[in-house]
Amino acid sequence: MDNLHHDAKITASELACLWTQYLNDSLSRCILRYFINHVKDQNINEVLQYALELAENHLEKIKQFLTQEDYPIPIGFTNEDVTVDAPPLFTDTCMIVYLQIMAIHGLTRYSGAVGLSVREDQRTYFIKCNTETMELYNKATNVLVQKGIMSRPPALNNKQKIDFVKEQNFLRGWFGKHRPINAIEISGAFLNMQKTLIKIVLELGFSQVAQSKDVRDYMERSRKLCEKHFNILTSMLEEDNLQAPRTFESEVTDSTVPPFSDKLMMYHVAALLSAAIGYYGEALSMCQRRDLSADYARMITEMALLAEDGANLLIDKGWMEQPPAAADRQGLAKNK
Repeated sequence: MDNLHHDAKITASELACLWTQYLNDSLSRCILRYFINHVKDQNINEVLQYALELAENHLEKIKQFLTQEDYPIPIGFTNEDVTVDAPPLFTDTCMIVYLQIMAIHGLTRYSGAVGLSVREDQRTYFIKCNTETMELYNKATNVLVQKGIMSRPPALNNKQKIDFVKEQNFLRGWFGKHRPINAIEISGAFLNMQKTLIKIVLELGFSQVAQSKDVRDYMERSRKLCEKHFNILTSMLEEDNLQAPRTFESEVTDSTVPPFSDKLMMYHVAALLSAAIGYYGEALSMCQRRDLSADYARMITEMALLAEDGANLLIDKGWMEQPPAAADRQGLAKNK
């Protein structure tokens, strides 16, 4: 892995994975440095320190790959995007919950990157990233469980037996009596609820400290939609007397001093909203009840419109860094 010399040029897919990871890890470095400056719990601090070490190592490795391939290093997010000494905006509890959810995002990204990589050095690198992030998830989850913060998914206490579906009303859900939600559908709803919760917390905190009215308004709009979606997901479980995860809005302090730039906060929330479309889509693909599928389809549409507006705001503010792109052949031909 240390030998970066390869005859085969890096592919567009591999470049996309490296470029996106650089932006995300440069953002993570800013947030983690701020968290570490304020965290009080030693166990949580140790996990934050481990996460920061991973982010910094990844950034250095990506710089090596891109330099070797003669590609420019993205700007991403720098010291100008964080004020480490700003008052705490989130509690220790919020920090460790945030870290666990971000580890889930990382596992999704790195697993996808492995599947998109052809060159051996790229495959080896992303497999290592995946292994490291699994360890980060494990560390964060251990702390959440030990401190009683973790909301466990519902357990099924009724007697189960092996059987096969015999009637098409297994799929029914719009009219009349429908069957109870099954374990696969519970899994999708609960994961999306956990991920929605951290978006709500970020949107609430960021709306307090954003300097631009446009950004504040967007955070409020995002929070209201995420709360609506959380309630829809909650209803999927509560209809069958299954519990929803605890919420964390109370873990946001009353600080109005911005620890992060508006650019960082907008990018972070817009990226999480875009990622939610994929997680909703996965849950939709596993739904076997029509009413639940319809809920996910509607939420995907609403989230896509909101994410697009976020991208437009980033562009309007000059904050969206353009990914590497193919050559504009028509433009080159016209310039002759």
